[in-house]
Amino acid sequence: MRRLHPVNVGLFSVFLMSLAVMMLIVYNDYDSYFAMVTVISCLVYFFLYVGYVAILSFFKAIRMDRKEKKARILRFLAWFVALSAINIAMSLVTSEDIRPLDFFVPFGMATGIAFFDVTFFKKRRYS
Repeated sequence: MRRLHPVNVGLFSVFLMSLAVMMLIVYNDYDSYFAMVTVISCLVYFFLYVGYVAILSFFKAIRMDRKEKKARILRFLAWFVALSAINIAMSLVTSEDIRPLDFFVPFGMATGIAFFDVTFFKKRRYS
């Protein structure tokens, strides 16, 4: 059974709490110094956390065997093509322009679907 790594659970829960606090401050439009410092510190934590997750995923992906890398890349490509096709179809239905920037959301979602467990679970061959 794959188990979540406790460090990742702690960092992710702090991330969710800081995101909730930041959303509350921004939504209610607080103009105090404390609110500004809180939002900036939450953003700094967010970028540090994203960097940590990216570096951790990269190092764990290096340790994967060739067969698993191939399977994950194929799964990523399949999800990316499917989500891009849905995005294009929805753009055509709503008669919006198809822009190159519209492919960032399918790319991010496909990456998350294909490589989510690499970062957060610890019971694997490459961890």
